[in-house]
Amino acid sequence: MKTKFEVVSSKYVYQGRVVHLRTDSVSSSLRKQIVCREVVEHPGSVAIVAIDEHDNVYLVSQYRHAVDKVLMEIPAGTLEKGESSFDTAKRELREEIGMSADHLISAGSFYLAPGYSSETMEVYLAKGLNPDPLPQDVDEDIVVHIVPFEKLLEQVCAGEFSDIKTVAALLLVARNNL
Repeated sequence: MKTKFEVVSSKYVYQGRVVHLRTDSVSSSLRKQIVCREVVEHPGSVAIVAIDEHDNVYLVSQYRHAVDKVLMEIPAGTLEKGESSFDTAKRELREEIGMSADHLISAGSFYLAPGYSSETMEVYLAKGLNPDPLPQDVDEDIVVHIVPFEKLLEQVCAGEFSDIKTVAALLLVARNNL
């Protein structure tokens, strides 16, 4: 059964540098009532599985304030205004691991938290890596790690990674034999 929802009204509660928070009053044709939905608007992001000629994956560890932990992740970043996901992937590779890629191949995309956020993330596979650094963002303190692809897949399948973009991206790349 398909239920129709209609936004009756919207109000921005917060507008930040990267995200905006809005509340929507939504009418459901099934229940005939109005409910409040909170939505985090996000411009979108990319994640990159960067693999060198020896089948090693480049990861970064960085502090994530929202969870108060240092997490191990694949390189990723937010789209800047007017920037394509492809250009964002190229920029983030250079900023986070100091590399450019001869080949950037789209591996798919997904919603990160569709229950409350509009953010979609496109995953790219980067091959043909070459040193080509850009300065890191001022709010980043990144350490680069290199892990064999097969070992990383074992770690993901063993539940050793809590960063969902890393888990999903690696599984997309492995499943599609990219």
